[in-house]
Amino acid sequence: MAQNRAIIDKLLTNVSSALVPEGYVSEVALPTIRCSQQTGKLGKYGQAHLRIENTLVGGEGKYRRVKSITRSTTSYTIDGHGLEGLVTESDYRNVELPYKAESDEVIGLSTKLWLEKESALATTLSDTSVMTQNTTLSSTAQFSDYANSDPLAKFKTARSSVRAGCGLPPDTAIMDWGVADCLAYHPQILDALGFKQNRAGSLNYEELARALGVQRILVARPVYNSAKEGQTDVLANVWGKHIIFAVLPLQAQVYQTSLGYMVRYENKQPRQVYKYDPQNPPNSTAILCEDQYDMLISNAGAGYLIKDAIA
Repeated sequence: MAQNRAIIDKLLTNVSSALVPEGYVSEVALPTIRCSQQTGKLGKYGQAHLRIENTLVGGEGKYRRVKSITRSTTSYTIDGHGLEGLVTESDYRNVELPYKAESDEVIGLSTKLWLEKESALATTLSDTSVMTQNTTLSSTAQFSDYANSDPLAKFKTARSSVRAGCGLPPDTAIMDWGVADCLAYHPQILDALGFKQNRAGSLNYEELARALGVQRILVARPVYNSAKEGQTDVLANVWGKHIIFAVLPLQAQVYQTSLGYMVRYENKQPRQVYKYDPQNPPNSTAILCEDQYDMLISNAGAGYLIKDAIA
């Protein structure tokens, strides 16, 4: 059958959906919005309702007429992302069950799709043209310099900037595992939490969240192979050396402030899997894995970037 006769495989789709790569945060960072159309506009409310007005009336005085609600829109586009793999006759013969050969291929393709999504979000949230509230650290200001850096002051600036930018303090911080590991041993942070003299080891993530002044931290651990094909593998961190403070609710709701949203189609789960007979080579199966989404940054005022937080 031709490639255009590819059909969805529910069993393999379930294999892909069950996959949760360790330490990936792109599908839990942004609250999800479901839409029926590929392109459209998401409604946003302004801050006119937060303006203090003179509401005093008396006698026959008229009530002041005010503009209490302002509205704007942000455009979204749900893009498709897909990869294809091939399960050959040799692959089927070299595993115990043919299904295992196909599910292995699905897991590989799904991981690649998810890794690209992770990289895209990490790149966006470390871009100072997107995250317009930001600071870049260097030299002794970086938190890896335990003797001279002042992370608590930087955290306070980040929280204050987010509140000034959107009206709410940040509830979430996102960082790479290496950044979290460095902060967990910082003497200033340990001292501020009362652990300088009587704490063995590092802070746990709950304690670290308290030091950053947020409700949760998302510690990203994915790495990618930065070497070109055919060269010696070199693993690098996807999320770099940055810290992102943000307002990121767990669920999307109306009248809500959020740095951004994951926009998806209604009634369609992440990562659909299709298969078809490519006919060449014989007795092989082509596996298609796809995803559709837009990771929309809709309110830059609800975020703050500390770029190059560690050396």
